[in-house]
Amino acid sequence: MLRALLVALAATLLVPTPADAKPRTPVEPCSRGLVALTFDDGPLASVTPQMVRLLTRLEVPATFFMVGNRVAADPELVRLVDRAGFAIGNHTWEHADLTSQTRAEARQALADTQQALLDAGVQPTDLARPPYGAVDDRVRRAMASEGLVPVLWTVDSRDWTGLTPKQIERSVVAAVRPHRTNVVLQHDGVTNSPATLKALPGEIATLRERGYCFADLDAAGNPTPPVPRTSVRADHQRIAEGDRVRLTVRLDRPTTRATRVPTPAGIVRVPAGELVGRTWFRAPQDPVDEAVERIALGPRAVLRVLDDDPAPVVTVEDTTVTASPLLPTTATITVRLDRPRDRDLPVVVRTPLGAVDVVVPARERVGTGTLTAPVGTTRLRAGETTATLTVRPPEQTWLEAARAAVAEVRWPLIRLPRTF
Repeated sequence: MLRALLVALAATLLVPTPADAKPRTPVEPCSRGLVALTFDDGPLASVTPQMVRLLTRLEVPATFFMVGNRVAADPELVRLVDRAGFAIGNHTWEHADLTSQTRAEARQALADTQQALLDAGVQPTDLARPPYGAVDDRVRRAMASEGLVPVLWTVDSRDWTGLTPKQIERSVVAAVRPHRTNVVLQHDGVTNSPATLKALPGEIATLRERGYCFADLDAAGNPTPPVPRTSVRADHQRIAEGDRVRLTVRLDRPTTRATRVPTPAGIVRVPAGELVGRTWFRAPQDPVDEAVERIALGPRAVLRVLDDDPAPVVTVEDTTVTASPLLPTTATITVRLDRPRDRDLPVVVRTPLGAVDVVVPARERVGTGTLTAPVGTTRLRAGETTATLTVRPPEQTWLEAARAAVAEVRWPLIRLPRTF
């Protein structure tokens, strides 16, 4: 009895408990490659709308290869797929084996389907899938003459054979290979398509768990890495000149290659499979008096940089002018700033002869204005504490000034014709 108890106790100690089990290392998203889901033979009213809603909810792209006569019979269903953002390809008019047709018949089947898609109000891709994967050089030439690119598959789910949802899921997951071209063939337009619809959630979740990304097909029919939307945010919305702030770059979805995102601090590289990148930004320090600077980080994100420079000190230069006994005399009033600013600075200089409006242009340190001294102004000296305006009395009498002015006139030479 004691021996039996000891054996049972030893067995209990040797059996690993969940706490003893080694935790599963998480796999980076998109680190194992791309998977492109494709669906043939639709659209089918009882399956295609549900499939579109499911894929949209799970944020999975896909390509639907549609049969022409079904497109013509239900164009609204075709538009539903298109409006949801899914790509649409050509699967011939009535799913006939193109290798058993003449070149003219094959071209007609492809052209009629393409036209039906256009008539439904959608813009199809240039991708075409030959029914049964039956393709030869003659079929390729027929497709090329219609401007179409043949697309086959690398993973056949065999969902059309009557497999259960779990069997379809296992079939797809087992056949996908890391870092290879994975184009999965499934159907939304066959009798067993409801089973495919039920298999999709588990299929998608398992492949994502294993580090795969779902992708569209490019113009050549190959899976293309998803292009994520990016956003940039700062830890603080306001900083002062010279301060640092951390910027965080986020992607809305992972992808299989590094993403380079421009920011005010330069390019931030988000590695493949990751969603976040960070960097530091230091606001430039300068001696210019500036308004609050708004730095755009994205469509709805702005970083405000507050200027920490004092307002510029304004000084007015001494001005001396000699009045005229004949005409008003203008004097130039010069204003200087000890530092520039990023916008015009209006300055009003008040004198006994009136106010002078001076504007110092943005990024400049000097501005000038004009003051008029009336005719015959007597000696004037004002502004002892800041700048001095000195107006000297005329150095000539009115008559002397008039004679001098007349003497400077260059009279035109007039020649009179001879009269004798």
